[in-house]
Amino acid sequence: MGCKMEYNYLAAWVREFEALRAGVDRLTFESNTMRIHLIKDSSLVIVLSPQDSFIYYLESEHAPSKKNEIWPQLKGTFITGISIKPDDRIISIYCEQKDIYGETHIYEIVCELMPPKPNVILVNRDKNLVLDAIVKYSLADNPMRMVLVNQPYYPPKTSFEPDLNETASIPADSNADTMNEYFVQRHMKTLLPADNKSNLDAKIRLLNRELKRLNKKLGLQKQDLNSALKMDYYFACAEAIKPNMQQITPGQEELVTTNYHDPELGEIRVPLYPDKSPQQNLNYYLKKYHKAKSGKSFIEINLQRTREEIDAMQALINRMENGEDLDVDGRDKGHNIRQRINQIDRILQFRIDEAWQVYIGRKAKENDFISTKLGKAQDWWFHSRIYRGAHVLLKNYRKQEPPVDLIRACCALAAWYSQAKFSVNVPVDYTQVRYLRKPKGSAAGFITYTNYKTFFANPKDIRSIKEELGL
Repeated sequence: MGCKMEYNYLAAWVREFEALRAGVDRLTFESNTMRIHLIKDSSLVIVLSPQDSFIYYLESEHAPSKKNEIWPQLKGTFITGISIKPDDRIISIYCEQKDIYGETHIYEIVCELMPPKPNVILVNRDKNLVLDAIVKYSLADNPMRMVLVNQPYYPPKTSFEPDLNETASIPADSNADTMNEYFVQRHMKTLLPADNKSNLDAKIRLLNRELKRLNKKLGLQKQDLNSALKMDYYFACAEAIKPNMQQITPGQEELVTTNYHDPELGEIRVPLYPDKSPQQNLNYYLKKYHKAKSGKSFIEINLQRTREEIDAMQALINRMENGEDLDVDGRDKGHNIRQRINQIDRILQFRIDEAWQVYIGRKAKENDFISTKLGKAQDWWFHSRIYRGAHVLLKNYRKQEPPVDLIRACCALAAWYSQAKFSVNVPVDYTQVRYLRKPKGSAAGFITYTNYKTFFANPKDIRSIKEELGL
């Protein structure tokens, strides 16, 4: 989608939806994507990727999370129109609202869809004032224009000139019938996988930085070990200084004397610090000796532990370079990263494809880990209603809606790994992880949840599910 074509693609989409009229429930923003959630479970999705920016309409959108909610003043407004500027890639979504006095207020959601720095700005149309923006900046950041709250809104000045004679046609390699369908496919099949690849690369860079830190730590530990191996030398130096303290003169840099710890009574040369007194030089070597003596075994243990961490970290990097997207938390370091991955590896799991992976917690602690640490907001969670059982997590790597057969499969697994294993029509609740809550002080595995749906499933084991899914 080139620059000139891009305007015409956006204009074609606007022609499809310029007559849209709908009530606004709320707005959310997460991972370069803004969603205008509409009444009746649909939404306008505004993609703000540095690679490409556009809007599309999505039906059957689940209830939004309050966690990422923005611009609450638009809640309850009504979309009255959608238009595109005639000279640039700026789409405006107009919303109206009546206050308690019957006065109408008009808001304009200005979508400046110009990569690599797209932006969405909320404007009070009555006063032409900026109310909020995804990206705000002052004249110090951009001498040509500022976007700040309570300041007038001015559209950006660019050299872009759309070719109004060129028409937008859906690429031949797409099976979309409308521009909206094409935008949905472009987001789901092109941009999201690219973002996932970028996230994977970022995780690999994180692990490589950690590997570099561990190698540096290993080098320092080797230096400490080499120093510890000089334990006998430090003791001999201290013993050589003791009987010669009266003979050492101020500023002397070396003491040459007999080494009484040498069976052959050979000569020993002891480096001295000219700025230290004889007693201070003696204390220096005694301190080095005691540190080496007590630290040698401790250093060797730490050295072996660091080598094991390096091997484990390299193994994780190799797994990720082979395409495995491990759940790495950027806040963890070294041993904590390895411990987290080991904990994940012990959980019963299987991969569906690049977009989906299933985890099954069979113990209370595993259930806690799956639901509160491993699961992200967009992932899906399943649990048998009434009966005790496993927490089943469906990892949603591409942030898309799960197909019906996958929902049924996860419900069947949740029923199988529950007390209702040998029953039929087991009620299984499912929702997104964003709607889970862990009450403070509650027992391991105890979770509360909202915004759920219930499916009556017949229990099936992993082998049966894999056969059904063709795995």
